[in-house]
Amino acid sequence: MLSIKGLNKRYSNFDVGDVSFDIPDGSVVGLIGENGAGKSTVIKCILGAVHPDGGQILLNGKRIEGLSRADRQKIAFVLDDIGLPMELNLTMLNNVLSNIFEKWDGQKFRNLTRKFNLPDKKPLKQFSKGMKMKAAIAVALSYDSQLLILDEPTSGLDPVVRDEILQMIYDYNQSENRAALISSHITTDLEKICDYIVYLHNGRVVFNEEKDRLLGTYAVYSVDEAQLKELEEGAAVKVMRREYGTDILAVRDKMPGDFEYRPATLDDIMLFYSKGEDIC
Repeated sequence: MLSIKGLNKRYSNFDVGDVSFDIPDGSVVGLIGENGAGKSTVIKCILGAVHPDGGQILLNGKRIEGLSRADRQKIAFVLDDIGLPMELNLTMLNNVLSNIFEKWDGQKFRNLTRKFNLPDKKPLKQFSKGMKMKAAIAVALSYDSQLLILDEPTSGLDPVVRDEILQMIYDYNQSENRAALISSHITTDLEKICDYIVYLHNGRVVFNEEKDRLLGTYAVYSVDEAQLKELEEGAAVKVMRREYGTDILAVRDKMPGDFEYRPATLDDIMLFYSKGEDIC
């Protein structure tokens, strides 16, 4: 569906370098990383809001910068700032968007907004954050898109609304020739829905892995220094030494079977890779 090859973007105090990953048909890819890691830059490059300094972005084999208007409308996106005209109500918004998108489905939009219990006549500026996000996603799902890009779609929302939004994304991907890219700090949401995880750190891809394989590979162990020195080479990936003890992110299959551990979460993996030390 989408292929990013060697993407580079330089700023005065930061750069994104050699970012490469694919979004296969039928998949949901989670993009994770700390604030300032480069996630928004990658998304803006995909959307054409930022011009990269190098590399290629291909949608169905076509370079992003050469897409026709119809091809560009194959990409639907929902950003954290919503980006809808807040003075309009949903009825007015439906009329406006029917003149913007070549394949706008007004009936589908009405069905979605009613399903989400959104009022037709109230201006968007009077919606709660969760209602605004639902409206934005309803817009994204109401034209003939193939790739759905979401930047922090569940940030600041309560668990019930977050679950509803995740279900909407799941339902979107059940149709043929569709895929989704989600950037989020709420990694528990990504663990529920994603097929692949791409982790950006300081503008570089640290790993690009199938989610289940990633979570099945690593575990967190509490060890002492003597145990750490006796481990098989390559067993411990990162170590964090604290006043109350030493924790390691380790490859479960390489660790002794009698060591106690807990399965690693995406939060654990991010924390160890961003703050942990390499094993000397």
